[in-house]
Amino acid sequence: MKNVLVLCTLLAQVLNVLSCHSSALQAPSRKGADALAVSRTAPNREWRAATYQGLAIGTATRAEMLRVLGQSYRLDAPADQAEDEPNPEEWYIYDRGAELPGTLTVVVDKRRGVVLRIDVHPENLSKEEAIRHFGHDYIMTRYEFCEGYEEEESAPLYETPDGQFLSLEYRARGIAIGLDNNGKVGIINYVSKPIGTPRSRCHDSDKSTANN
Repeated sequence: MKNVLVLCTLLAQVLNVLSCHSSALQAPSRKGADALAVSRTAPNREWRAATYQGLAIGTATRAEMLRVLGQSYRLDAPADQAEDEPNPEEWYIYDRGAELPGTLTVVVDKRRGVVLRIDVHPENLSKEEAIRHFGHDYIMTRYEFCEGYEEEESAPLYETPDGQFLSLEYRARGIAIGLDNNGKVGIINYVSKPIGTPRSRCHDSDKSTANN
């Protein structure tokens, strides 16, 4: 009888171990499950404001920017900016301080003293190198610009499958990377809002409204 009891006890222990082992194989840890869920989730299509070296785009001030990046080597403005422009911009241009080798331009609202955008013009950076640097949680978007702005510094952009401008985007981090036809990175934008509209608004109103 004693031998039977010992045998039953051993069998129960073996079954318990096998049950635990089976459960471990079938149900990943909470951490593993979270990682699996993240890997299966499509990149976020909602735009959020970027942060560059601690500067929150859209809220960081000129003073904070100068404290972090120092004095720029050149101060510029859009070539087509009118003297009576209600929201004039200042461009602080740096030949250092970029996250990747290249030049860096900080666009500041001249009246409010707030950083509106940061643009990096990298040196000889390919799409593949950009993805290795920023990660694989991107989406690809094509844009087209509204007609009538060919002689101006900027034009309203809108998303369209056959657009001529290709953008590699990390929207949850506020980063848009412009690619040329050869797969090279022309510009990296750190923004606080979408770089274009989901659909064309070119004929909704005049130029001044379209730019807002």
